[in-house]
Amino acid sequence: MRMAVTLFALYFLTMILVGPWAAKKMNKKDSSDFILAGRAVPTWIVTGGIIATLINSASLMGYGGSGFSLGISGYFASLGFLVSLMWMGYWFIPRLRRTNITTVPEFFERFFGWPHRIVATVLVICRDLGVSAGAAIGMAVVFRSVFNISLDLALVITLAVTLAFTILGGMWAVMITDTIQAAIILIGTTLLIPLGVAYIGGWTELVNLIPATHIDVFNAGESQTFAWIISGALTCIGYQTLIQRGLSAESDEVAKKSFRNGGIIAIAWYMVPFLIGTLAVVIFPDISAADAFVSMTSLFGSIGSTIFAIIIVASCISTLSSTVLTTASNISLDIYKRLINPNSSEKNTVLVTRISIVIVAIAGTLIGRSLPYILELLLTGGRIMAASLTPVLLALVFWKKARKAYISTISAMILGAVGTISGIIIGNQASDKAGGDVVFVWTLDPIFMGLPLTLITLILGALIETKWRENKDRQGDGTIAS
Repeated sequence: MRMAVTLFALYFLTMILVGPWAAKKMNKKDSSDFILAGRAVPTWIVTGGIIATLINSASLMGYGGSGFSLGISGYFASLGFLVSLMWMGYWFIPRLRRTNITTVPEFFERFFGWPHRIVATVLVICRDLGVSAGAAIGMAVVFRSVFNISLDLALVITLAVTLAFTILGGMWAVMITDTIQAAIILIGTTLLIPLGVAYIGGWTELVNLIPATHIDVFNAGESQTFAWIISGALTCIGYQTLIQRGLSAESDEVAKKSFRNGGIIAIAWYMVPFLIGTLAVVIFPDISAADAFVSMTSLFGSIGSTIFAIIIVASCISTLSSTVLTTASNISLDIYKRLINPNSSEKNTVLVTRISIVIVAIAGTLIGRSLPYILELLLTGGRIMAASLTPVLLALVFWKKARKAYISTISAMILGAVGTISGIIIGNQASDKAGGDVVFVWTLDPIFMGLPLTLITLILGALIETKWRENKDRQGDGTIAS
């Protein structure tokens, strides 16, 4: 116990001290400096921030649990996400950087006005609150298991550390701590695989003991596999936390390199939690899926399990600090400064952002306490955003007609979100919970109810609406006889 206290104390102290140090790097002290680190972050820190954003409690405990229940087929839940990541760096982020936006909803207002911005804000927050909830409850569960304290006390301690450096240092603190934690997570979790294989007795012994279902790439079913790929790809593209990483980069070239490096590293690493989960099936066949990763760490003694506990908590803190800052920026810029106090000073806006960080962290914690499915928390918010906001965002960037379709774009976002939420409510009752206690394997994934509504409304609506506007403009110019 004394060793665990010492190691966690050193780790928490390091994180807390980053806050005041990072605050000194904010030269302008304005909202852009606080939220986007003055758009001056170098390649290695942006890359570290991307990696740490991708690796969280869902990645370790959730995907580890998915590997325990489903085997390597669960990898498809992340594959689309990772492929999109590299594409974003080359063709998507540079275009968004040229607009000089701070938040994704701000981009929508550039074309249509504040109603689109508010709808986009709600959809962005849906995703980030789900991630915040999973990260908050994940780190508290691990911290509780190490020190045998109540879950509420564990939440208070871990949230206090996260909020300390995030509130003080903003994006600089988040990115720097993310980079430190990314290195810890990548090295520590990867080492767990050879240690687990050695414990079993070698690779040959492992292959003989793995259930046949766990090496079937379509064990979750073709429909669910395809849904995971589509949902992951679209979630990544609309994920404001990642987008803000690109906006924080000091140049377009830095953003491109960072997303490329992050994508390459992540594609290789994301097999790790599924392999760890598969190892747990062989070693601990009677545990619950959610306990797969933590159970594996117990093989290596008290010091080893404490180090891995720190790795899990680090992954959660890095993600939680990122998502609460992202959501807080939506509240301060897209709601407070846009609708409540348009004349707010930069100093006041930063203050509202800091207050919002606390509120969002508490809200995410309460959501996490009410829903037990660690990975499903992340995927649910992602589905809603992926099926509604992302297709419209892509259309605005790459399709000129969409930029003139006021009614079709906002209708597409609303209908897509409603369709997906309906699918979650209806499908939840009929879903096959073969994913254990971390994720659902759906009979019909909810994204298949929301995404078609969005695409049909967006594409047909934009074509009809722009044609109608063109005809109306011609009539107004007198070019068409009445």
